[in-house]
Amino acid sequence: MIRERQASDTETLVHMIAKDIAWRAEEIAAMLHHATGFVYEKAGQLLGCAIYDLTSFGEEGTAEIHVYTRPDSRNQGIGSELFNKVWGEVLVHKPAAVATTYRADEQKTTDFFSQRGFAPIWGHHYMKHSGEHCPDPAIFARKFTKQDLDMYIQSQSDAYYEVRKGIDLKPYRLTEYQESTMTSWKKWILNDMRENIYMFYHEEEFVGSLILTPHGEVYDVFVDPLQQGKGFGKQLIHFFVNRTLEKGLQPHLITGTHNQPAIRLYEGTGFHIYQTTTTGKRALV
Repeated sequence: MIRERQASDTETLVHMIAKDIAWRAEEIAAMLHHATGFVYEKAGQLLGCAIYDLTSFGEEGTAEIHVYTRPDSRNQGIGSELFNKVWGEVLVHKPAAVATTYRADEQKTTDFFSQRGFAPIWGHHYMKHSGEHCPDPAIFARKFTKQDLDMYIQSQSDAYYEVRKGIDLKPYRLTEYQESTMTSWKKWILNDMRENIYMFYHEEEFVGSLILTPHGEVYDVFVDPLQQGKGFGKQLIHFFVNRTLEKGLQPHLITGTHNQPAIRLYEGTGFHIYQTTTTGKRALV
């Protein structure tokens, strides 16, 4: 039967989803915490869940849903029941569109959402490093400071412009997000990520940045457009790999399936793809 998700379900759901999808347990728990959801329970066992969030997608007017069924309980109609339940709840709020993310390397999952009107808009490769230490980078690295904030945001916005435009991810420039989104982003940078952001320089010129997380993952790798094509991207990755291996962790990252230059860069420095997801969207107006 389908019932509303309870706080006591969280640990079981996190464990269940994390076994199959390459999301960190903390990320899954946070997603569940902020969303409204349902579970499918049979004989005291949780076999699946469906959740929705009206604000998490980062695009005004677009709701986000997630539907998951345990692998050993698929092909029994559970996913369809959960989808219908969460879909009916979402439509009450009259969003302009609904988005979802699913395993692209599982054809039945892709077909499930395609048959329900979701068209893929972008995908992500999950990659792990399987090599040794890299050559030490020849660029200078220092920690981010509060005074770097405006430059950091502008440079990242410029660096991601072509990639975002290529997949029609609006706004193309990060600096054009609505005020509330920008405020949340700045708060996240200054309060949550500040100690993990590195700024890189060559001959006193800023060349790029990355976020080196405590769990061995790198976020928001970018080279300033004025410095691209000079090999600095590889040096940023070498820094990340070496620092992570020194901590006894396996370096891993996520990159867009559309970003072929980045994929070639990562594969050339010892990374391999181990899972792929797709984000699909269905317009309602």
